[in-house]
Amino acid sequence: MLQQPHYITVEKTARYYLSGPLSNRYSHVCFVLHGYGQLVPYFIRHFEELGRDDILFIAPEGLHRYYLSGSKGRVGASWMTKEDRLNDIADYCRYLDQLYNHFSGKISEAQSIGVFAFSQGVATATRWISSTTNHLDYFINYAGVFPPDLDISQAVDAMSKMKIQMLVGNEDEFISEEKYQTHVAELKDRGFPVESFIFEGEHRLYKPVLKELFAKMLAS
Repeated sequence: MLQQPHYITVEKTARYYLSGPLSNRYSHVCFVLHGYGQLVPYFIRHFEELGRDDILFIAPEGLHRYYLSGSKGRVGASWMTKEDRLNDIADYCRYLDQLYNHFSGKISEAQSIGVFAFSQGVATATRWISSTTNHLDYFINYAGVFPPDLDISQAVDAMSKMKIQMLVGNEDEFISEEKYQTHVAELKDRGFPVESFIFEGEHRLYKPVLKELFAKMLAS
């Protein structure tokens, strides 16, 4: 007889980092979602170094931690795997909503609230944006793709009034330029208001690219 899974819902402690003290006044709030195998204490540094004291960057960490090689040494975090994936997706969407609500005071004062996602974080961000009722103004997709199982009509409806910026490096080892261009064209055909560009670089974050990106997104 095939055994069936059973589930209970439990509390779990989630970790996040901030780019600056909450005592400061910020004009903008941006949730930044890391890629596969990264940890937020290091990921948040990319945004601290931008010198944007007007932006509160909030960096949540994926709920799955693991050793990057073997059973010891460096540790990384992930948003999900293929195992029991639907529950993991539901869990991290609730987690991100709860984090958003936790900062409701800062968010209510902000001129803009955005999402920046890198690599695996892009799939996480698209699913969250599609499911949440919380207000978001823009979405930056850095070196990632929309997941193939995304509910397109729901996602288009959620993102129709958002700024969507996509970018990838011309030497990205995971996303070829041809694949990227095809993906962007498909998204535009499906109704997503996407702007895109290709920068010189690999599958990693570059300070000059980030500085120019946020200057552009928050110019108006």
